[in-house]
Amino acid sequence: MGRACATGIFDFNDVARTLARLLLPLSDYNRVYQVVHGVIRDLGTAERSCIHFATMGAYLLNKHYKVPARVVAGAFGLCVNGGAIPDVAFFGRQDAGLLSSDGSGFHMWIQTETHLIDFMAPIFPEAFAEHGATFGTPRKMLQRPLAEEAAALANLATPGDFYAMPNLDLTQELADEFFDRVVNGDLMKVADAWFGKRTGKQKPSIMMGDSHGPPIRLSLPSTIATGAW
Repeated sequence: MGRACATGIFDFNDVARTLARLLLPLSDYNRVYQVVHGVIRDLGTAERSCIHFATMGAYLLNKHYKVPARVVAGAFGLCVNGGAIPDVAFFGRQDAGLLSSDGSGFHMWIQTETHLIDFMAPIFPEAFAEHGATFGTPRKMLQRPLAEEAAALANLATPGDFYAMPNLDLTQELADEFFDRVVNGDLMKVADAWFGKRTGKQKPSIMMGDSHGPPIRLSLPSTIATGAW
């Protein structure tokens, strides 16, 4: 008590403008993220599971928030840190300086009528580090109005700037492969049950079992997004 405030001005108008741009409040975004992450992290591939984050996230948005949402796969660019030389992360394949996507190099995200949402964003620090990134990545949510998309990859200069390159054929191929696996349907049911009611208190854990072994306890991850791109 009695300490002087840090130098700087807290602009409530900036906060209001940020909140007005969001489709989901931070708490709801984190709820979806934590449930999906909690369901898949014991698979050992959470940092490479953009398909699970997108597909399960879109399902929860459609069912619990009545927000028409679809998954989209392709190449993707995101400015992580600004500066004279911005840190930009790319998802996809880079050949001769060109970014493209195929079955071995892609990202998957969610699109609504107005927004691009990526529920994997809170673990971008781990995902990028796994691929050799040397820059620090904030643990934020990625939820941006489509109208604010950059005009080109070369325009990614401010943190949160993004550029998406949808690949509709790849999207259909990956979605078909995902739903052809019965286990993925089971995981979606677990995520739905764990999510519960939007207005209800989030359960910190849930038991998951099948006929192939004893049930296991799934727990929510401790990581959450602490801000917005």
